[in-house]
Amino acid sequence: MSCPALLNGVLLNLERSLFQDIYADVYGIDADVWRRDLDEMCQAGLKKIMLFTGIPFAVKTPGKASNDMLDFIYRECALRGMEVIIATGGHPNWAAAPLIVADEARLVKKYVDLLYDRYGQYSSFAGWYIDYEFCLFYGDLGRSLREVYKATVEICKEKSPNLPVVASPFFNPPTEGFIMNVGRKTPQDYYDYWSDMISYSHFDILSLQDNGGQHLSFFTAKDTEPYIAAYAKACRENGCRFWGNVETGELEVASAQDFFQRFGPNGNCNTPECAKYWRSVPIERLKTKLELMSKYSECNISWGYQGFYCPRRNDKTKKAYQDYLEYRQRYIQM
Repeated sequence: MSCPALLNGVLLNLERSLFQDIYADVYGIDADVWRRDLDEMCQAGLKKIMLFTGIPFAVKTPGKASNDMLDFIYRECALRGMEVIIATGGHPNWAAAPLIVADEARLVKKYVDLLYDRYGQYSSFAGWYIDYEFCLFYGDLGRSLREVYKATVEICKEKSPNLPVVASPFFNPPTEGFIMNVGRKTPQDYYDYWSDMISYSHFDILSLQDNGGQHLSFFTAKDTEPYIAAYAKACRENGCRFWGNVETGELEVASAQDFFQRFGPNGNCNTPECAKYWRSVPIERLKTKLELMSKYSECNISWGYQGFYCPRRNDKTKKAYQDYLEYRQRYIQM
């Protein structure tokens, strides 16, 4: 393995995580609860936080724990020896409208300057996250994204030359009979695309979402490993570090046919109809996912922690957290 089969950090949505308690449908959590959450992350070895989506809101909105939530997070993380990687900003609906490279670059520079000037003094300020998440885009949008990635990296490096720039793309493995509108591209397609993106833009770390863009529970290591290997090869051959983004939440469905019959053909796992069927990834499945990703990665983070493993959410997430602590302890003692 390139790294231990363990989780090292989490991704948190800036707007929804810092300013709302989205699973309790209330406005935010107070400072004491945040401190407890951070302590529980540390207990589980989750010492990295990547904050994505919502920079324009986060830099001007007071939160429940602090009038300046980003200052609060950076300060509390510094006290715990944690690292924070933060989004560079950009238009929130960039994929649904023409992507104007100059406009995006202006926004990125505005927020990179603002964030680093405000919070760069903290030891926890550990890097930048490119806030344009996708797998493959071709045509005009694909060409624009190539330029946006390059411009974003240059802006970040000009401001903070020694801090890494991270991207977290995904992939879509095929489903039987292509009955869902995903999975038309091969591992070679992903290798070719991201080799070009890395070599052109020179971002430092690619943190790959491990279970496909639809986060469906029926995908196995046999389905996903060729794509993980392709991304890892693209990184290795182009001077980019490879991290895993091992998902701890998933939509529980038996097969693509099952999804199709229950939810329709579009492959969208984020509809209200799907919401109640999401689950915390069971520990044995998480163990398998970690073992697979860690064959290639040097570090593993997870976007699903807050909703599916945070122990204060409910009994199910508390059990998932405790199961992971037990697994981690056994693994460390091996």
